[in-house]
Parts: sequence; structure tokens; C-alpha cells
Amino acid sequence: MKPFVFQHAQNVWPEGETLLHVYIAPSDQDRELAALVERGRVALRGFPITCVEDRWLHITVDQITDRVGAAISPAERQTLVDELGKRLAGVEPFDILIGSLESYATGVIADVHPDEPLNELHTVIRAAIQAVRGPHATGYPTKVPHLTIGYAAEECDSDQVQRKLRNEVRPGHAPMRVDAVHLVDVTADAQAKTITWDHVATIPLGAGS
Repeated sequence: MKPFVFQHAQNVWPEGETLLHVYIAPSDQDRELAALVERGRVALRGFPITCVEDRWLHITVDQITDRVGAAISPAERQTLVDELGKRLAGVEPFDILIGSLESYATGVIADVHPDEPLNELHTVIRAAIQAVRGPHATGYPTKVPHLTIGYAAEECDSDQVQRKLRNEVRPGHAPMRVDAVHLVDVTADAQAKTITWDHVATIPLGAGS
């Protein structure tokens, strides 16, 4: 496992800049998920992995890559929120399963199942971003959906991490309800290995049904 490097599109995140993202975030109702993540944190004690606090847990749906956050005006942000709201009104809320926890090349992630509703959500959101900002605004590479539990701060043995996770994080799965996405202005601290954000808007799925 090697130290995590935060990305802007396919490049290194520009130091001191924020980037707009669309995230899925757990709610206070996802208690089984909170317990799963806490079991993961306990198992990771002693490893050079910076665990994500509950309030910053997220699944990345997409990143707006044409400009940094400070260069995107409030009016432009509202246009994006409006377009997302219009398109997501046709996407019904759904349930996913988080887990198992996996030792990854640069940290620890939780797998997410099933793929289909998340892939559909990504397609709709990427189309909304492109409709407002053009095709160059979605340069972030499409990845298999996951929820990051912790970012590696130093090199460590991935196999040792995986053994601990498999042996100690049981049960290794938890449900999560997806009924909204969040437009957020994200700060990445390359040294502390943390992601934090300022909330811009919550956009419900299915017209808030």
C-alpha cells in the first residue's frame, strides 16, 4: 500500500484549491453502516491509515473538472443544481449494500453493491453536468463505486491490513439508503490525508418521494 494522492481529473489535485463534486453521503439513519465503519477503524489501529470521520464519509459520483471551485460562481452553481434536480426527479431512491472492507493500493475502501443503480445515477449526473458545463467538465475517470474508509499516509503491507479486516470486521456488510445526492465544494489536505467540504445543495431523487 502506498500513500494516497488526491486527483483533479487525471492529474494531481491543485494545492490550495477546492473542487466541486457530486457525492452520496450516509444519513443518521444508516446506523448499521456507522457500526460497520467503526469496526473498520478499530481493526486499522496501528496502521498508517487516516480513517475518514463519519461526517466526511461519501461515495463519489462525479467531479466537476473544468474549473476549480472558487472559479465557479453562485449563479453557475445554481444552474447546475437546477439541472441536476430536473434530471434526478426521474431516478427513484434505492438501497445498496456496503462491504466488505478491502485493503486497496492506497487505502481501505468498502465495496458497494449492486452496480446497476449506481451506474445509472452516474450516467444521469454526468449528463446533467455536461448539459450545463460541456463535455470537458467531466474529466474525472469513471471508477467502480466505493466508499473510502481510510487513506494511506505511508507505505504499509496491504496483506496484513486485509487479514485484519477479514478477521475482525464481522459482519462485514451494512445497508444504505440512497435518496439524495449532494453538491459539495471539496478541500483535500494532501499532508493530513483528509477530505472535507462546504455543502452547496442537496438534490433529492425521485422529486423527493
